[in-house]
Amino acid sequence: MQKELLVGAVAACLLALAWIGGIFDSVRDEPELEPFPEFSTVADDGLTYSNSDYAGAPYVVIFSAEWCDSPCHSTMHAINSTLNGPPIIVLSTDPADNPQGISLAEWHDRSNSYDDDGDDLGQTLDFPFAKGIELAEEVEISSRPSVVFVNSDGGIVEIHKGGLSDSGEITSYWESAGGTI
Repeated sequence: MQKELLVGAVAACLLALAWIGGIFDSVRDEPELEPFPEFSTVADDGLTYSNSDYAGAPYVVIFSAEWCDSPCHSTMHAINSTLNGPPIIVLSTDPADNPQGISLAEWHDRSNSYDDDGDDLGQTLDFPFAKGIELAEEVEISSRPSVVFVNSDGGIVEIHKGGLSDSGEITSYWESAGGTI
């Protein structure tokens, strides 16, 4: 009888451990990330960019607008310098062609030259600038700038709304997307 009780107690303990382990395993599972929407857009360099250009590696999408100077320009430069040139695409949320008379190429030039006065960091923003109105709506972007960190599987890891210049915060977002510095 004692042997039967002992076997029963051991079996109950094993079942309890399996059940608890199952609960903790489910807690440890990564949540399913919202995928960054499919896109295809022609940039200021005349090339067409799409998700496939960024597949298999983490990347950054900066939503801005042609007329957004600071904090948009400072955000672009902070991310570029902190992460040492990660894959980035800048997308305009303004539906107008050439809003306020600013073309995509002029916008890129203005953004690029943002750091050329005073401290002159001399950075070059070697990433495409394009229209992304529909994408902004799909991801529910309403602030300029807004920065989306996407992992190598195309999942949205973080959406930061507003200016972003803190290198620690930028690095943390990038690393959470699987990027390295």
